[in-house]
Amino acid sequence: MTIRHTLLPAVALLTGLTASLIAADNNLLPALWDEQSRHPSVESIPPVKGVKFSLVHEQTADFLFLHEPRLVFHSNDLFVSFSSAPRVECETAQMVRFRRSADSGMTWSPVGVLAPGLDGGLRAEVAPMLSHQGKLWAFVGRCRQNIGKSGLGMEVWQWLPEKQTFTPLATGLTLANFIPFVQPQRMTNGNWIIGGHTDLSRHAAVAISEGDDLRRWRLIKIETPDAEYKPMTCPETCLLIQDGRVLAVTRGRVGLALASLSTDAGGTFPAAIESNLPMSRSKPFGGTLSTGQHYLIYNARLTALGLRRNALLIAVTRAGELTPLRKVWKIIEGNPPELLPELKRLGEAVERNEKNDPEATKGLPGTEPASQATMHEWAYPEAVEKDGVLFVTFSQDKRHCWLARIPVASLTID
Repeated sequence: MTIRHTLLPAVALLTGLTASLIAADNNLLPALWDEQSRHPSVESIPPVKGVKFSLVHEQTADFLFLHEPRLVFHSNDLFVSFSSAPRVECETAQMVRFRRSADSGMTWSPVGVLAPGLDGGLRAEVAPMLSHQGKLWAFVGRCRQNIGKSGLGMEVWQWLPEKQTFTPLATGLTLANFIPFVQPQRMTNGNWIIGGHTDLSRHAAVAISEGDDLRRWRLIKIETPDAEYKPMTCPETCLLIQDGRVLAVTRGRVGLALASLSTDAGGTFPAAIESNLPMSRSKPFGGTLSTGQHYLIYNARLTALGLRRNALLIAVTRAGELTPLRKVWKIIEGNPPELLPELKRLGEAVERNEKNDPEATKGLPGTEPASQATMHEWAYPEAVEKDGVLFVTFSQDKRHCWLARIPVASLTID
């Protein structure tokens, strides 16, 4: 059995001499999307073949809010964590809960609490996880009760199998002023690195460990491109690593992914710049498949009707190439026919009127009207590969959590 942790939400990937490079302020970046072809419209993108869906957890009367799912395989069990609150996002009682599955997501355990809200309005927002050296680690993002996310900080928790629960490894914050958004990745120098954001969620950032010690971290901030991006709003950041290079890709504000390339293993980053990849203002996720291909999971760019998270896409490179992304498929969009029975049971198979957001489409080519009248937000993906299947978790409308199983063989290209 092989398990590959496919981290890296958002992607811009280093290629060699074949990559087209964008130069700005000493920041050399490869083109994320193939410059020889236009990124296709949402309507023309085909569905990925063989994908199967299952529900991880649904909204309940006592927990109306559900978002930010993360997943990991540990000791053959699939763990999925998610942010959850009794009423609304960012309330004091917001916590991270979890479920686990012994059969790769077909059936699930009862819901457990990974990290509760704390006195003083310190809510738990997100908890990416890592299985390492026989232990399951959780990196909990903690902030105060407001959307401004004051009091940001990361805690480190660990799974206790004998008690079937998670516990913090220290009292208080392990790293102040940082919320983690992706699972830690090990770099060639032996340090671990996590993508996230800092400064009241206004700057992209990374955290770097002291070698193999997952309890000690330092913060590196990534500056925003220019005045138009100040302040940023929820700059969720992912990473791709190769030979001492760390590419940070961040949710932007005007329909394009932002990116910044470090050439010293994350020690310094130039200011982020806009890439050539059209992407909605939402958290992306990327990784490396067992085939040697790189992939990016992201939401289609906002359409003219304001449907910024209605289509969740996956794009891939050729094997052995880091960039560019050359082919793209839909994972899910609108009301998929195969999910209609479950959506009806959930009371979600109804028309929804989305608010138009002209900021994300002004002056941008390739924005198109919605193809369906019934829409949902399928968003905030994370993925892991196991035995030839890419497991992708994501939220629906900030109310439910789903799992998609994609055959890796469906993602090959010529």
